[in-house]
Amino acid sequence: MTTLLLATTAALLTPTLVQAQETPAVAAEDQAIPYETFTLSNGLRVVVHEDHSVPKVAVAVWYHVGSMNEPEGKTGFAHLFEHLMFNGSEHRDDEYMPPLQEVGVSAVNGATSLDQTYYYEVVPTGGLERVLWLESDRMGYLLGAVSQAKLDEQRGVVQNEKRTYENRPYSMIPELRAHGLYPVNHPYYHATIGSMADLDAASLEDVKDWFRRYYGATNAVVTLAGDVTVEQARDLMERYFGSVPPGQPVSRMEAWVPTLERVKRESVQDNVPQAVLSWNWAVQGSNADETQALRMAATILGRGRLSRLYQALVTDNPYATGVMVNYQGAAIAGMFTIDVRLKPGVDPAEAEAVLQRELDRFIAEGPTEAELARYKTIAYSDNVRSRESLFVRAMMLAGGMVFSNDPGDYASDEAEFAALTAGEVRAAASDWLSLPNYRLTVEPFGQYQASADGADRSALPPLGPNPPLTLPERQEATLSNGMRVIFSRKQGTPTVEMVASFDAGGAADQTAKPGLQGFMLGMMDDGTENLTASEFAERSEMLGARINAYGDSDTSNFAASALTLSLDDTVALWSDMIRHPGFREEDLERDRQNALNGVRQSQASPDAIAGRVFQYLLYGPDHAYGAPLAGRAEVIESYSREEVAQFHGRWIRPDNGTIYAAGDVDFDTLIATLERHFGDWQPPETARGDKPVAPLTAQAAPRVVLVDKPGAIQSVIRVGQIMPDGLDPVNFDLDAVNGVLGGGFTARLNMNLREDKGWTYGASSGIGGGRGPQAFTVATSVQTDKTAEALTEIDGELHGITGARPVTPEELELYRRGEVLTLPDRLETNNAMVGYLRYVDRYDHPYEWIVSLADRYAAITPDTIAQTATMLHPDAMTWVIVGDLSKIEAPIRALDLGEVEVWDVEGNRLR
Repeated sequence: MTTLLLATTAALLTPTLVQAQETPAVAAEDQAIPYETFTLSNGLRVVVHEDHSVPKVAVAVWYHVGSMNEPEGKTGFAHLFEHLMFNGSEHRDDEYMPPLQEVGVSAVNGATSLDQTYYYEVVPTGGLERVLWLESDRMGYLLGAVSQAKLDEQRGVVQNEKRTYENRPYSMIPELRAHGLYPVNHPYYHATIGSMADLDAASLEDVKDWFRRYYGATNAVVTLAGDVTVEQARDLMERYFGSVPPGQPVSRMEAWVPTLERVKRESVQDNVPQAVLSWNWAVQGSNADETQALRMAATILGRGRLSRLYQALVTDNPYATGVMVNYQGAAIAGMFTIDVRLKPGVDPAEAEAVLQRELDRFIAEGPTEAELARYKTIAYSDNVRSRESLFVRAMMLAGGMVFSNDPGDYASDEAEFAALTAGEVRAAASDWLSLPNYRLTVEPFGQYQASADGADRSALPPLGPNPPLTLPERQEATLSNGMRVIFSRKQGTPTVEMVASFDAGGAADQTAKPGLQGFMLGMMDDGTENLTASEFAERSEMLGARINAYGDSDTSNFAASALTLSLDDTVALWSDMIRHPGFREEDLERDRQNALNGVRQSQASPDAIAGRVFQYLLYGPDHAYGAPLAGRAEVIESYSREEVAQFHGRWIRPDNGTIYAAGDVDFDTLIATLERHFGDWQPPETARGDKPVAPLTAQAAPRVVLVDKPGAIQSVIRVGQIMPDGLDPVNFDLDAVNGVLGGGFTARLNMNLREDKGWTYGASSGIGGGRGPQAFTVATSVQTDKTAEALTEIDGELHGITGARPVTPEELELYRRGEVLTLPDRLETNNAMVGYLRYVDRYDHPYEWIVSLADRYAAITPDTIAQTATMLHPDAMTWVIVGDLSKIEAPIRALDLGEVEVWDVEGNRLR
């Protein structure tokens, strides 16, 4: 739940295609978010944005307090308090989530950063009043429900969240860079999640003091975005929030940007597969005069294949596998960071010399006009797409009101970015990036009064009505080459989302080499027969398009997101990518090294190790779903250009694929465009691929596999079995069983291991895979000293759901409501609509399937679920645990879950 900074990230992104031509407008005046504001008598500021296109409302509640407000010895307290806000209030002393699930909440969470703490919910229209009751009750009436037991429970959850983060490679970098740039007494010196010692020291009196000081109405903003009118909002806000106390005056630091007298260097070692160079500067914060220029500098230096540093360190010189450049703007200061992930064996000094040379050149010359134009277009494209979501709009307006007292502050930032000149960007780079920096090398090894309370707080408000679900029209056509096109028109956002999906996926690797499908898809980003990777990326970015390739167990997919005004040119380049990939030898060798580095990375990650071993055990080495999608190192070494091209020709072809699309374009225009660029594409003479997926049955006996990760502070756990094929109708009822067991926050597994025990940051289960045999999987990470106890609890929950403690009517009703009331989410955006079109086609459902689901969920009974749950076999599960065996092996063996085996991180049995 912790967000460290509001960041502008210019990362090594997957490039997309487009043709150089007229650039779309780079300011989003036509995408302005309309809003109205008002202030209650207690000082609470409210922002309302009306949009009645979808029967949903996003609620954002922001408090102007974060980790910067923590005194010495109380680090992590803002975030710990955020967790306590989900454990009940005076008029409902119970978990926060179940009442929201009853109304069909589709998004709910909280987050703490340096300067703010926020909470949000996205609910169907009929659930709005309940959300406001709950939010106002915890804003005004929290303390009577806070207890020592709750504090201890959430302290344990937060500490496990901290352990989860620290168990990841490179996790020390953010804290080290903060210590390297800021003095000890600076508010940004310490990490938002805090130290273990300070978390242990947090007391109930600290909780009460924090609430009284920072959680008053005058220090908060509430934003409502969606299917609500200003009049309704005013009435509801006065009714539920009018009685909240104003709170206390809060003092704020305006700015503190520290400087270094000279370059500061630090080198650390960690269990990571690659060295990282991290250069860091303390710079202006998010509302300063050169903020947007620094954002642009970060983008030009580090976003995508065309960025300055990617070209210099990855493309032109074999020094690095990735570059990330960030401008991270916070309230009183910001950070400008450059992280370079070095290839194994590269001398860091050589890479530093190239980095310094490129930085000096940028400071001296600034950006080119072409770079400015390209990245302004990308910014416009990002702005347009992000605004499609009600949640994003609510958060943008709330953030502006909190930090600038202006919900529309985002618009001036966008306008300033769009108007930047090369001279302004060069000047900002010179002002800040020529200063001494911190260089880290990570090496392997007014007068207010409350009104009378107008809300009835003796009971939750009743559920309001929700409009019936409606589907846009589905249209289908066939191109002249026989390729199907399935489309639904959604107006409102000027974009078109498209996916060309081919019947291949990881299962096709069985006809070639493990991992070859994923490797081939990775090479699709390397340009076409007539375009280099750089030309490919430049044309894409100039059009504001996004094109990428990805695969799963059954399909290989090529996605294109186009601005409506540049649809034809985007489709032209998307088609060129799919039909005429370059597959150059030099690109293959670079991608091979990146893939090998990816395998090394996965061997350093306990989560990746557990997932890979678990998949291997369930499916076996010879099954179509048994090999890792990323491949194995010894096989990756053998890939040839001819094999990649042959795989493409056998599987990526018009007689093996379908195009799905949704967006703001009429069907005739779309079909004419697709016909123009795909219609003459004919299948090759070679035979189309065939990929039999063998049926499997669940194993008859348990199997326990341990993988040693010395020094691990958590144990990663996977438990599961083979389930019926994805096309089996029983999956509908199985999903209900899983929903109660581990499918959500209030499911049994998470409530047991996280909320009751505090041993983990989260525990879940799922049933997934392809059209063939699926896998049931329980997944969690627990603190090392509770590994055996956690396995016992998981075993108990599995036996419980299958008979000892069957699903109750109340649990089933909560699951049913959660599923039915969140159905509109599957149709909200163009991308979601494309996903729905693909899903019903892939699993042989009728288009109107989603409309029928409410009745189908209503027909599920506890008896049905009890019978279906017997398909789980607790005494024949596969158990995989990755952790420090010196501490966990003996207690696990004592549980007698089954015969225990010990494997290495590469999946080889040791004993």
